[in-house]
Amino acid sequence: MENYQRNSNGEIRTCVRCGKIFQYFGIGRCYCPSCKKQDDEAFKRVKAYIYEHGTATVMEVAEKTGVPVRYIKLYLKDSRIEIPENSPIFIQCERCGVNIRSGRLCPSCASELTNEMRVEMDFNNEQVGEIPKKYSGGKMRFLDKNSD
Repeated sequence: MENYQRNSNGEIRTCVRCGKIFQYFGIGRCYCPSCKKQDDEAFKRVKAYIYEHGTATVMEVAEKTGVPVRYIKLYLKDSRIEIPENSPIFIQCERCGVNIRSGRLCPSCASELTNEMRVEMDFNNEQVGEIPKKYSGGKMRFLDKNSD
């Protein structure tokens, strides 16, 4: 279980890679600054290799870049990279197992989970607020079309 403590500057967390305690601000994977830097460098190598060899397999990318397969799979799950359309090998949706090119869920499962969450939270489309475009000094108004 992750240890953390909330404060105004972030949370104290344990790095999932090296186990060090650090201040996490809720952006990206839970890596300490040192591991984040290493991950960024590894990702750049993977990205550069894929740019030059777009149809390479995960194993080939790992072998040629020195980046472990498990990290490349995380990049796929995080949708930082994707498998080419014409590839014979894909990753699977974590919910239904259908082939996908990147991410964790296929569009159908993502939509179903969203709908299930709406039902569980007793949430409907009328409860989705509109983002204001710009303040124009407007006044409150009624949105109920059925009331007089």
